[in-house]
Amino acid sequence: MFLSYATVPFTILLNFFFLYSPIEMAINGMIYDTCQECLDDICHHDLCRPCISRSDGGYFCFTCDPENGNQQFYSEDECNKGCTDKKNMSCVCTDACFVCIANEDIGNANLEKCNLLTKEELNVTCK
Repeated sequence: MFLSYATVPFTILLNFFFLYSPIEMAINGMIYDTCQECLDDICHHDLCRPCISRSDGGYFCFTCDPENGNQQFYSEDECNKGCTDKKNMSCVCTDACFVCIANEDIGNANLEKCNLLTKEELNVTCK
């Protein structure tokens, strides 16, 4: 009985942080409640990434963060420029980004299905 009473404040606190603060998404980026929060954050302000409207009324700032020590890129062109060993490396789409990986690792890599954002989605920023 004591345990159940002790977990209630902890659960409420977790729900507060989940619902009322920017959180990381699986697709690399942050979710915001308002457009202005997104525009003021480092993701948009410093990294020049778009603030995209979400169907639930929130806003999403999309990023291609390094993953497993590999630099990710926003486009195949950027990846090709950043992939220095073109003979042994290839650019591969994974989720909404591109990554430069060794040709020998392509078959063994645990890559997510390619799910690129459209040019319209990348160029539209809330106001």
